[in-house]
Amino acid sequence: MAYKFFRLLVFTLLILSVGCSVKRKSMTVSIPTNVDEKIIPLTIGTYTIGTSEGIYNADFNTETGEISGLELLAKVEEPTFLALSKNKEKVYAVSEMDNGKLSVFNRQKDGSYELIQEIATEGSTTVHVALNQDESLVSVANYRLGSITVYRLDADKLSRITSFKHTGSSVHFRQKVPHPHSTYFSQDERYIYVPDLGTDEIISYPIIDGMPTVGKVAIKMTPGDGPRHMAAHPTRNLWYVVGEISSVVWTLLPKADGTFEVIDKQNLLPEGIKGRSTAADIHISPNGEYLYTSNRGHQDGYHCISIFKILDSGKLKHQAYVTEGINQPRNFCFSPDGKFLLVANQYGNNIIVFDVKADGMLALTSHSIDISMPACLKF
Repeated sequence: MAYKFFRLLVFTLLILSVGCSVKRKSMTVSIPTNVDEKIIPLTIGTYTIGTSEGIYNADFNTETGEISGLELLAKVEEPTFLALSKNKEKVYAVSEMDNGKLSVFNRQKDGSYELIQEIATEGSTTVHVALNQDESLVSVANYRLGSITVYRLDADKLSRITSFKHTGSSVHFRQKVPHPHSTYFSQDERYIYVPDLGTDEIISYPIIDGMPTVGKVAIKMTPGDGPRHMAAHPTRNLWYVVGEISSVVWTLLPKADGTFEVIDKQNLLPEGIKGRSTAADIHISPNGEYLYTSNRGHQDGYHCISIFKILDSGKLKHQAYVTEGINQPRNFCFSPDGKFLLVANQYGNNIIVFDVKADGMLALTSHSIDISMPACLKF
C-alpha cells in the first residue's frame, strides 16, 4: 500500500513539474514579441543612377538606434522623395526624371509592396510629394518644368484635378526660370504653400470646396535665397523655410489671407566658409524646441547639420554645427519619439544615426547602414 502511495506521489510531482516547465516555456516565448515592438520600418527613397534599384525598407530599433535588415521594397526609377499614408499601408513615390511620374504602392499581407498605380505628373524632374490630413488630396512639385500638379484620391485611385504653372526668375544663375521645389498643406488646410527656388517666392494656393484655385505670392524672399523646403511648428502657428542657394532659414508667421509675416532670418553656415555649400532639408524636433537643417558641401564646401534653439518669440538662436560623419546630407528625419536623428548621406552612400540629447545636441552613434545614394527617409 505504501509503495502504491509512493508511486502516486512521484507521478503527481512529475506532472506538476512538467506543467511548471510548460508554463515557464510559454512565458519565455512571449519575450520576442516585446522585442519586435521596438522594431519599426524605415522606408528609404534613393537615386538609382548608382547601384540602388528603388525603394528600400530597413528595420530600426527605437531603443538602441540600430538599423538592420535592408531589403528592396519596389523597383522604380529615381524615387527621390516619398510620402507615407498614416496607416503606413501606402507609399507615394515621385521619380526625379525628365518625364516625371508618381507611383503608388500598397502593402500586402506578406509585407511586400504592390504597384497599384503609376501616373504622369505632367512635369519634368518631379521632386516632392505631399498628402493633406485626410489623404484626399496629393500634390507634387515639378522642379524643371516649373509647375505643381494636384490629384484627388477616390476609391483607392488618384485622378488629376488641376495643375499650375509658375512664372518669373531671380538673380542667381540657377534662377533663370521657376523651380517649385516642394508643396505643403497649411495647418488649417486652407492653402497649399509652394516654395519656388527659381523665383525666390512662396506661392499660396487657396483650397475652396476641396479644389485648389489660382495662387498668389505669399512672400517675396531676398533675391538669391532660393527657398527649397518648409517645416511647420508642431504646436505653434509658425513655419520655417530653408533657402538652398544662400543657406539661410526664415521664420514666418502665416496669416489668414495666405500671406506670411517675417519674424526672423538666420544664416546656416559659419562665417568664412569657402567653396559651394547649399542647404537641403529642414525639420523641427517632435517636442518643438529645436530646429535642424542640412547643408551639402559638394566637392569643396562645408557639410553639416545646423542646430537652432526655437525661442518663445519664434526666432532662432544658433546652437551648433555638426560635421562628424556628414557627407552630402540630402535628407534627414527624427525617429517618432525624437530620441534619434537619421541622416541620408547621398554621396557618403550610407545612413547614419545620431543620439539626440536633452539640450538638442547630436552625438554620432556607431549605428549606420550602407546604401547607394539615399535621398529620402520616412518612418
